Amino acid sequence: MKTRKFDFLDFYNILLIIYLVLPIIIIIVFSFSSNPSGQFPMKGVTLDWYRKAFTDKLIINAIKNSIYVALSTAGISVFIGTLASFALIRYQFRFKKIVNTFMLIPITMPGIILGIALLSFFSNLHFTRSLLTVIISHVLFTVPFVVLIMNARLEGFDIAIEEASKDLGASTLQTFRYITFPIIRPSIIGVIMLTFALSFDEFLVTFFTVGRQNTLPLIIWSMLRRGVSPKVNAVATVVLCLSFSIILIANKYAKLKLKV
Repeated sequence: MKTRKFDFLDFYNILLIIYLVLPIIIIIVFSFSSNPSGQFPMKGVTLDWYRKAFTDKLIINAIKNSIYVALSTAGISVFIGTLASFALIRYQFRFKKIVNTFMLIPITMPGIILGIALLSFFSNLHFTRSLLTVIISHVLFTVPFVVLIMNARLEGFDIAIEEASKDLGASTLQTFRYITFPIIRPSIIGVIMLTFALSFDEFLVTFFTVGRQNTLPLIIWSMLRRGVSPKVNAVATVVLCLSFSIILIANKYAKLKLKV
């Protein structure tokens, strides 16, 4: 087999990877810096910033709120989005194309516009902002992702398997439980993890719809207003690792592949 020579595209790809990864590496490296100002060069290595960050009650409460919002968002979004996907793929009805088009609006709209729109909506309804309004907003934002992924899965689903199950005497519920659900389960697990990660990291929509309680992205933003410290880097590193792990697992289960 002939070996390909190193060319300009290889050099370009290496530079692109460095450009994308370098800021993340800097955050991780400086989270271990013993210098409180977090400046280069590092004077030593310490884990104190992780200890201080995760013994801070404000940060711990924010993490709990973020997990609560993300779990609630994931559960509700997957339930609504999966049912919507079945309706869009399996049935024909009036205005189906319009529904498909409007389904994409929340993910194509800039986050700041969506946040302002939701703030105005809740204010006009005199709805007190809280974690509930954050969950409602996150569900609006994440349901389209669920629908898109489940649509891709259901489009390749062989409905003849379900028909064979019913011909053999199985009820609709039994067919779904023993045939349909096991087949789509990997995709459901994948979208649960994906929507959890999207909700956990969401800042703009949360900023406009949250009440007195804070989530982790808002706490990190408030800490950054006083300057970048290794404590902020420590929190960001943990969130980064958590989000990256969840998305990798989601990608594996949902079998998301880019076709070129």
